Amino acid sequence: MVRVKAAGRILAAFGLAVLVGGMVFFAAVMAPLVFTKLPAPVAGPFIRAVFPWYYLFSAVSAGIAALGFFLVRQQLSAVVMLVIVASVLWAWFWLIPELDAMRAAGNIAGFDRGHSESVWLNGAALLAASWLLARLVV
Repeated sequence: MVRVKAAGRILAAFGLAVLVGGMVFFAAVMAPLVFTKLPAPVAGPFIRAVFPWYYLFSAVSAGIAALGFFLVRQQLSAVVMLVIVASVLWAWFWLIPELDAMRAAGNIAGFDRGHSESVWLNGAALLAASWLLARLVV
């Protein structure tokens, strides 16, 4: 039982650290760099090509953290991580294709609204994961 709890703590910490680090890197470094260093006709398609990898990365790291929290019997924390997994999968498989369709149809207002939703959703996931990570280290 001691080894299971130790493994759970390691998985929770690793999953959260990787998730938070990846989300911060993408928002603070990757996206701004792409949009300031690449021409607009290249930047948009490039960042859209990155999203499936970003969402896969986020879902897997949040899933690892959820497993770790389940192993240490921290069900609320595990459920928070599973909500993050679900929101990432929703954004990946529903929201992003909808945004692409709105962009292609010239529906800029709809795209802007959906993009704002995705930013808020990502921010909420980052805050929740950061809060759980801080709780682990304090």
